[in-house]
Amino acid sequence: MTNRIQLLIAFYAWSFCAVAQGVVINEINVISGEDEQFVELFGWPETSLEGFSLALVKSQFLGGGQYEAQIYSTFDLAGLSLNESGLVAVELPLNTTIAAVAVYEDDPSGLIVGEAPPSDDIVDALVYGNTTPTNPQASELISALMPPGSGIVYEGEEGNAQLHSISRFPNGGDAFDLNSYVLQASTQGASNILACDGGWLEITNEENDTLCSDQGPAVATFNHHSDAPYSLLTLLIVNPSTGNIQSSAYGSAVNFQGLGDGEFNVVAISHDLPLISSSIEQGQPLIDVMGEGCVSISEAPFVVFCQTCEIPACDGGTMLTAGGEPSTAVCISSEGTLVPFGYYSEAVEDNFIFAICNTVDEIIETTNQPYFDFTDLGADDYKVWGISTQGAIDPTTIEIGELVFDVMAEECDSVGASALEVAVLQCGEAGLCDDIFISEYVEGDAHNKAIEIHNPSGIDVDLTPYSLEVYNNGAAEATQQLDLEGQIPPGGVVVIGNSQANSAITGASTVFSNVTWYNGNDAIVLRKNGEAIDIMGVVGADPEGPWTVTSGGEMAEYTLVRKPNIGSGTTDWNEGMTQWDSYPQDTFDFLGSHTATCGGLGTMQVGFDSPELYVYEGGGVQVSMSPSYPLEDALVKVSVVGGDAIVGADFPDVFPLEFNFEMGLLNTQSFTFPAIDEEEPELQEDVLLALSVLSGNVELGIDTVVVHILPSDLEYPVYEINQVRGTNPQGVLDSLEVACELRGIAHGWNDYPNGLQFTLIDETNGINAFSPINDFGYNVHEGDSVRVRGVIDQFLGLAQIRLDTLIFEGGGFETEEPALVFEMDEETESRIVKLKCVELVDPDQWANTVPGFDVDITFGAQIIKMRVDANTDLFNQTPPMGVFGISGIGGQRDYSAPFVDGYTITPRGQFDLTPPVLADFYVVSPWSGEGFVEINNLSAGASTYYWTMGDGTTYTDEYPAHNYTSAGTFTITLTAFSEDGECSSQVSEDVLSNWTSVNKIPAAIATVYPNPTSGIVAIDLGQPQTESLIVCDPSGRVIKDVKVLGARFLELDFSENSSGVYTVIADGFSPIRVVVK
Repeated sequence: MTNRIQLLIAFYAWSFCAVAQGVVINEINVISGEDEQFVELFGWPETSLEGFSLALVKSQFLGGGQYEAQIYSTFDLAGLSLNESGLVAVELPLNTTIAAVAVYEDDPSGLIVGEAPPSDDIVDALVYGNTTPTNPQASELISALMPPGSGIVYEGEEGNAQLHSISRFPNGGDAFDLNSYVLQASTQGASNILACDGGWLEITNEENDTLCSDQGPAVATFNHHSDAPYSLLTLLIVNPSTGNIQSSAYGSAVNFQGLGDGEFNVVAISHDLPLISSSIEQGQPLIDVMGEGCVSISEAPFVVFCQTCEIPACDGGTMLTAGGEPSTAVCISSEGTLVPFGYYSEAVEDNFIFAICNTVDEIIETTNQPYFDFTDLGADDYKVWGISTQGAIDPTTIEIGELVFDVMAEECDSVGASALEVAVLQCGEAGLCDDIFISEYVEGDAHNKAIEIHNPSGIDVDLTPYSLEVYNNGAAEATQQLDLEGQIPPGGVVVIGNSQANSAITGASTVFSNVTWYNGNDAIVLRKNGEAIDIMGVVGADPEGPWTVTSGGEMAEYTLVRKPNIGSGTTDWNEGMTQWDSYPQDTFDFLGSHTATCGGLGTMQVGFDSPELYVYEGGGVQVSMSPSYPLEDALVKVSVVGGDAIVGADFPDVFPLEFNFEMGLLNTQSFTFPAIDEEEPELQEDVLLALSVLSGNVELGIDTVVVHILPSDLEYPVYEINQVRGTNPQGVLDSLEVACELRGIAHGWNDYPNGLQFTLIDETNGINAFSPINDFGYNVHEGDSVRVRGVIDQFLGLAQIRLDTLIFEGGGFETEEPALVFEMDEETESRIVKLKCVELVDPDQWANTVPGFDVDITFGAQIIKMRVDANTDLFNQTPPMGVFGISGIGGQRDYSAPFVDGYTITPRGQFDLTPPVLADFYVVSPWSGEGFVEINNLSAGASTYYWTMGDGTTYTDEYPAHNYTSAGTFTITLTAFSEDGECSSQVSEDVLSNWTSVNKIPAAIATVYPNPTSGIVAIDLGQPQTESLIVCDPSGRVIKDVKVLGARFLELDFSENSSGVYTVIADGFSPIRVVVK
């Protein structure tokens, strides 16, 4: 059908030059059924055919295997004209084997029957027959009438010769062009572009020709093969015995749910205007279908078999809490000690009872409700078993004290594979739901991180005694800490968010804090008065990957929500990891509120398992819904509530769909969303599906899901990357939604394991290549040459092409050399750039957390993000200290318009960083005035140095030898230069000069011990000759002033001082150096 669209586009260009081109063959019908044989011509409307003739040519056998093209009939077109549509049809007896039709701009006198056709004045010709162009009969005709290399057309190619004709689609085309012909229903004297054609149906999945009609939606999707590609399509389910309509659906799919057992016909109705709705209602005869315009019924129905599928005979399944946990603990309460149950079972239509048992599986009590009050049984350990039965249960087998495994029923019985373990506790005043706990953890894309804390109690909770801590990378000491403030009301929450997260998080956040600087391998601790009351992960342990939870998620790139039956925190991660429900990355539907059942039954919840799904045209995607706390029967409906996709054209008309969630049953229910592969190329389209409750006391979880329908049949002009990278002043791409093919060299790695993401660079520019669901079987290697096709898109300001095709063309090509830049902007996006000299703003941001982390770097007047990805060998390294050069892939993450900020750089490995240079030195201060000033050069990564001493003197030595000629405070500045000479680091220290004139008095010397020290030192001044002394710290600052009053011996306590060299100065004595360790 795509060829037809291309031909139709070409038709409009052809129409304007029809006068110059003249007349062409438009349609011939050789093998006739109900229609006559004819030749139809096309040209400029109302053109006279005076001077034109038709020649019918066959291949005459000459003997000896030789053939000759001969005219067997002619027809003079004089007196005929093309009608207002540019058409005329002439009924002629046509040879039905191997023959040809030719149009001559000549009268019949030059066309002699029995002789070879002239080679001059041929306007158009067509050779037809059931053979190949190399057949001797065919080759003679082609040689006589057609351009070299021409082919042959066969009317019966699709096995339906009597109903087909050889037709140009659309009307007209280039003379002698066989590619413009298609096989379709005869349209003698009328346009070949059919308004309606019922055609025939082909099921897209052959397994769906037999469907279970009693297990939820039973959708079958069809391909409609029709010669009217622009007509509308409605499918009808017809009872073959009565010919009456059972159901109808606009589009290419129908739902057989609830039709029971039997054989059904699916019939395609092609129509150009809407059908009369009353004519397609249930019970109406198929033969009475009517429309406002033309109506055409498919040639033959497609037969689908439906059956009520057999349910497995008795399955006790798996017993869990209503929230899905294998065990639970509950505190005895005078208000009730309720535990709700849930179970998974394949026997969804069986009778199901629950047996409350002791630890040796003896029955205590049974119930058919999915909950039980343990108050009267008292504090102890119990088991709850599920029993599936058909037919009456033998009452003697379920009496108190009987083993649960001996239960018997008339037809079948099955005790579950596992029991729910219940610990009933005598908690006293301090029981479950008496203190706050972590209720939600969000670790999303980039800075989308948040922690929610819930108060399950019935009173306000003062947060003053509480704090939240993060332990990065297996640290034993807290890396970040937040002291909580304010109050949480009963049932309320406080949300700690990342200030750079998206609006869904920032809008729900109570406070912003750096405790959200975590990734999946970091432990989170909630403390009260310094004691841990809730923990995620294990403090002091590095899992070498994210911490996982038993629901299938993990603490990286997931949203985790505490199960509703959890009423308190835990400091045992082996227990805690079982208490979380997992949702896809960047799920924010639950943030800002939480409910814990706290001994009650809770409320049933049903929701989609994901808020976003992707599917290609012509494919299908599973949409699933899961219940929790199934305490009653509930009926929900899935409806289309938004999006730009068109029902019937882009997805089938099968909505709304209804699903029944049975009491106690935790089974997930799902359906396949089929995307129709439309004839016309188009961009991505979206469908918004929503859940609603028809019956039952049900809360909705994720209540909407967006299904993105990705294109599979776009036309892809080839562009250079720079052609699609232009932006307006707001930073918005001017090529958004443009479909194209780009060619270039792969850089970086696959940064999106669920699909594909890498940087593509050609000679003009670079772009991010992204697919959310498909890696196309391609492993990214730098230097690969690839061609990608898709649609231009933008994410957080970053230009990208959203892929639907990738073609690998080879490896080992040169990658882009880093270009030195002095500012990060749109020009650096998806390019390999080099920043000459940068420095970490805060080395503590170097978190080494998977899947990567951001650190701020200073770069001239800019502060930008450096992204360290766990795929590189920079990961798990120590942070570079000092000034260094960096190369890498430029990027952007700007969370709000205008998109002119948030530029980033991602190094590809250690090779993209130059060795850092760090200037550092220590000077002994005060300087006594004797000898040289004592300077220790502690710099790292330096090759040369430049010192300014504060008195106008400079040095380039590693250790300058300098003395001052006056007293006072001087600033010494050291500039250290990197080994490549491109970067420098600078540091300054003050020194106090106690220089005196040449008439100074000789100084006495005192004795100090022990030296070095970590505590008290004793000083012997020899002969008492001073009244006081001062103590200076390593920077020269006076920290102590001690009265000596002529004493010889004294003690000084340095136990509270940090390590370094301290100076004791007393009148008449040389400076005393004390080393503190």
